[in-house]
Amino acid sequence: MGKWDFLHPYDAQVHCALAAGDIQRAFEVLLQGYQAVVVRYCTTLLADTADGEDVAQEVFVAVLRALPRYQPTALLRTWIFRIARNLCRKHQAKRWPWRRHEEHRPVYPIPLGAETSPSPEDLHQAHVDAERAQYQLHRLEQSLRQFSSDDRTLLMMYYYEELSFRAMARRLWKSEATVRRKVHAAEQRLRALLRQEEAV
Repeated sequence: MGKWDFLHPYDAQVHCALAAGDIQRAFEVLLQGYQAVVVRYCTTLLADTADGEDVAQEVFVAVLRALPRYQPTALLRTWIFRIARNLCRKHQAKRWPWRRHEEHRPVYPIPLGAETSPSPEDLHQAHVDAERAQYQLHRLEQSLRQFSSDDRTLLMMYYYEELSFRAMARRLWKSEATVRRKVHAAEQRLRALLRQEEAV
């Protein structure tokens, strides 16, 4: 089972809603499936819970605006993660080291009607699949917070977005050999950290 299998029911309903021209329904189902995932992605990449939640809100605003232009040739999660990574990078570029966020608010608490929700069977299976994936993702995210911002970005692109080394090199303006070397070095360190946690 892949770590993202629990998102498949949501992806299918988003695609159906978009095909029917119902952008609002597509966004609501997307939000229901991806809210927690995007918050975790942003908080892990930024290594800051408050900043990550703030940027996650910006991600969903950007997603809503871009949904009419979304092409299903790209995986939905890859498209969303790319938006999230770009907004996290912009946030990092303008963030001062001493900047603190005092506001701590939930991300898009939008109530969903039954007509916009996946079926009970799909939700049950999604929940089962998510439970199996959550532990590994949690361990991964906690370990990634111990890395530098650059290494976190590389590993998040590799593990979350599942991009090839060539695609990563193109997006980061680095040579493929450099990206491959850096990812392998960071991956070795990550595996060592995960082994240490298992031994405790």
